[in-house]
Order: sequence, then structure tokens, then C-alpha cells
Amino acid sequence: MADISGSQIPEILETEEEKHFSIGQLKYCYQQIARQRFRGKVFTNKDTGRLIRVSKDGIMEWWRKSRKREHIISVQLLDFFLENGKFIEENPDYLSRKKIISASQFESVCMVNGKLYKVIITTRRAIYDIDKFRYYALKEI
Repeated sequence: MADISGSQIPEILETEEEKHFSIGQLKYCYQQIARQRFRGKVFTNKDTGRLIRVSKDGIMEWWRKSRKREHIISVQLLDFFLENGKFIEENPDYLSRKKIISASQFESVCMVNGKLYKVIITTRRAIYDIDKFRYYALKEI
């Protein structure tokens, strides 16, 4: 873990073996890791106390939208992002779907391959359900 401004920031590095993988191979490898470590698990966000479930849909959304190596390997930190993300905002569903109450965003940070990133996590809350992880984006700081 790196220490910036007195707070612990998780840090991960691509392994020597992973550096030789194509983007497709890397995505496949980390999709398997995400399924094993996170699918079906529920995490408690410390900032709001909300429960957030990771489903197959969230992992597939991450898989579809991941294009860069840093984003792909950062999925190892999904539990950290969900548990330690700071609440930003909650908005009604932009498509006005009857079963979706709202979408929320949380902000976290991480270091991947020596670069600092801001992480924006999106969750959705459905009627009669807890928040569900939808996706996260990395933005280099």
C-alpha cells in the first residue's frame, strides 16, 4: 500500500507473466478472478453503511468496458473500492425504469503500475433489493 496524504492507498502491479498477455488474455484471466472472488458477495460501504452486492451483470459490464491493462488488473481491488468508496451522489434512474429506484456514485483511489488513479464506482438500487455494483471507471490523476 502506498501512503499519500496520510491515508493508505492500495497499490497493485502487473506481474512479469501478465506483461506478455494480450488484452484479451488479461481480461479472461481477471474475469475468472473476479467471478471467483466477488460474484455473489455482499460488501458494506463504510461511508454510507449500505450493502452492495456484486453480481454477474456487474462483472460482465466491467469486462465489456475494460480496454486498458490498468483497468483490467485493478479489478483485484473491487472489494476495497466498494467498502472504502466515499459517497458522491445519488440520482434517479435516467431511463425512468419502474424497478430501478436510483443510481449512486462513490469515489475511491488506487495505484496501478505506479500511477495514481481516481476510481468512480456506480451502483444501482432496485425496488426490494440492496445496492448492486454496476461498474467502475479509472481516471489517471
